[in-house]
Amino acid sequence: MTDEGARRRLVLVLARHDAAGAAPPGVDPAAFARACMADTYEVAADLVDARSGLVGPPALDELLWPGAVRLDDAGLRPLLAACAALADEVVLVPADAPDLPSLVLAKQLKVLHRSDVAVAPERGGPGVVALGFRLPVAGWLPLEELDLDTDPTALLRAAAPAADLVQTTPDWRRLRGPAAVHHLDPALEGWEETRALLSGASR
Repeated sequence: MTDEGARRRLVLVLARHDAAGAAPPGVDPAAFARACMADTYEVAADLVDARSGLVGPPALDELLWPGAVRLDDAGLRPLLAACAALADEVVLVPADAPDLPSLVLAKQLKVLHRSDVAVAPERGGPGVVALGFRLPVAGWLPLEELDLDTDPTALLRAAAPAADLVQTTPDWRRLRGPAAVHHLDPALEGWEETRALLSGASR
């Protein structure tokens, strides 16, 4: 097993899980989705001892920090296969969580040295706010049935050959509908792009 200090960690934000549907009246959905994705990515990029990246089209390259990666979204199995050449652990994050605390991602990375998969549930919703994998991906994982919009905890626990191979970590909210913006906490640091866009729209 890889020594904890030498583990290669990767956190990827998936652009297709965007916040366009949560844009409030008067705010362009595409601009809102882009701002939320930029803020979500900023959280990933700020992590210490982890590489960050975006999964989506080449147009996203302008958002990337130096040394970050961009991968095409070709489905979960090919994505994880590509990640296995870059990292020992990967955490997938939807692009609609602009005020995500870095602690949520840090907790995912903390447990992946002793489990095959980690799930951070979506607070108040049906999906996940982070889904982590130890790489190369374990053969028992039902990858074709996994998606960030559905919490797979029960499915994974039923499929796992040992209970400790599946870990759950702290939850957080996603912006998946117009009412969700009211849950953004102005006291939390970060989410500057989203904050600025909403502030401009309210003037």
